[in-house]
Amino acid sequence: MSERIAMGFHTCVDYELVWDTTVIEEQIKAFDIRADELRMDIEVDSERAIWIVCLAHFKEGIGGEAVPLEPEDCERFASHFEYKVTLGGTATRAAILLDRLGYGTLGYETMLQTSCYNEHVKRLMPKSVRTLPGVDEEHNKVYPHIVLQCRGGVRIRGNDIDFVTPRENRIMVSRDFDSLNIPILPEKFGKMITDVDVFLLGCFSEVIDKEVLKGCMEKTRALLSHLKKDAVVVLEDGCYVRKEFRYYVHEQLASVIDVLSMNEDELQDYIGRRINILDPQAVKEVLENVRESTGVKTMIVHSAAWALAYGENASGMREALEGGSIAAATRFRMGDGFKVEDYEATKKIKDKAEGIRFCEELERMLGNKVCCIPSKDLSFVEHPTVVGLGDTFAGGLLTGLLH
Repeated sequence: MSERIAMGFHTCVDYELVWDTTVIEEQIKAFDIRADELRMDIEVDSERAIWIVCLAHFKEGIGGEAVPLEPEDCERFASHFEYKVTLGGTATRAAILLDRLGYGTLGYETMLQTSCYNEHVKRLMPKSVRTLPGVDEEHNKVYPHIVLQCRGGVRIRGNDIDFVTPRENRIMVSRDFDSLNIPILPEKFGKMITDVDVFLLGCFSEVIDKEVLKGCMEKTRALLSHLKKDAVVVLEDGCYVRKEFRYYVHEQLASVIDVLSMNEDELQDYIGRRINILDPQAVKEVLENVRESTGVKTMIVHSAAWALAYGENASGMREALEGGSIAAATRFRMGDGFKVEDYEATKKIKDKAEGIRFCEELERMLGNKVCCIPSKDLSFVEHPTVVGLGDTFAGGLLTGLLH
């Protein structure tokens, strides 16, 4: 077998909750939550606070993450719902996607250094993924990541709270020791990646201790120094629990990554305001601002309407963008267990008309500095999956980058 793709480091156990509006409304009343309390920026010091943060995100149609002070609050929150146990983390979901698409059957493996290693990781990790555990075998405690996804157009009522969700999105809740202290093995993993062509780096959004983050940056730079000169490094971004840490990570890694990839929420979170993502002029200004601020060579942004690459070598990114967009669209409409046939069927779905118009205008404005493709028109999907779309997009990018 030959490994051309390597990934690190985030692996977690997800509890994917089954949405139940009745449960939501019952807990609004049980915790006596009021409309004027709904905020995203409060300290998550109780199960009640988790509900407040989730409701605030759903009201605005924004995805996000919350880190409670006590891990037990995550379990208590999840206990109100039915749920499915899956594996999460950008690098891990990307590796699982490649297995789903038959990458392993082509004579290739992917390599993944995990941040945890427990019964669920052993059971659910595909055999085609060569795994290097970041922790000792005895360190097998499960710190669940609670994922609650909501459809658009859902009416939520309780006490004086009464709103309709503007769009589908998800909130993730966890206090995961392994994610808060991401283990990185620069020497051991470094020796394994000397011949790979593409390295996918998950973000560090759950780290909340500055000294831990500093150590992660030092170890990441040391690890990436083992790659061959022409290897492509992609950092999949995120909305950080501590927002200032995001800018610090970009500053520390800009010189050693080739591509910074993010979704539309993360793009807008970076600038601290919402924009119309179908306004080419507004998107152009933000792209220019963020790329100059981060200092990265190439940005990739993926949204519900389009996916684009901006910066160096953007014109050569079309195949990668198409791979990421098709993968994410397939997960959106089919959920976690889709097959190659589903991926192939997604290719035949028509593109969004508004996405086509946007891409044509943005490419006219930016020329060969940008490559933009429209997203698929998935308005017919009644029960979409919105968790893990960015991770799946990142995995779909990778084989295109090999070419």
